[in-house]
Amino acid sequence: MLPRLLLVLALSASIFAFSGCASGSNSNDKENVSTTTESQNERQKDFSLNLDERGRALKGYDPVAYFSEGEPVEGQDEFSFDWDNATWYFASAENRDKFAANPEKFAPANGGYCTFGIVLGKKFDGDPNVWSLHENKLYVFLNEEVKTKFFQDTVGNLKKVTDTWPDIASKSPADL
Repeated sequence: MLPRLLLVLALSASIFAFSGCASGSNSNDKENVSTTTESQNERQKDFSLNLDERGRALKGYDPVAYFSEGEPVEGQDEFSFDWDNATWYFASAENRDKFAANPEKFAPANGGYCTFGIVLGKKFDGDPNVWSLHENKLYVFLNEEVKTKFFQDTVGNLKKVTDTWPDIASKSPADL
């Protein structure tokens, strides 16, 4: 039990250490900074979705493209759609319409927060460029290292996510 506790503490420290660093992806450093600023906390009442400073889900990336293109694709202003108190962006009208018909199918798990952070009972920013489709669900992660650690125990970590998310979904990241 003690080695597992030490591992959790080490992973928590690692996540905190990396939260301000670039993830090694093509996104810029600004996008990797936590999106829950004080002014956003004042505006945002429901914290079940990870929104950027403009109120965009997935930092403006097209959630349908992960399924259809197999990669992150930035959405366009002309193909936006409001759902669940957020603005979602799409690369095409076709993707927007697919999402509008069944948003739960395409929206990221855990509101787009880092999936491994949820395992730890925390809400860390999810990078839309660090992602995985698992059992037809989109998961995003803080960075590649955290994603790798998550998939070292996929079954166990997904169970922890399933157990933890309902308790923290509506809470502000600052409150966790």
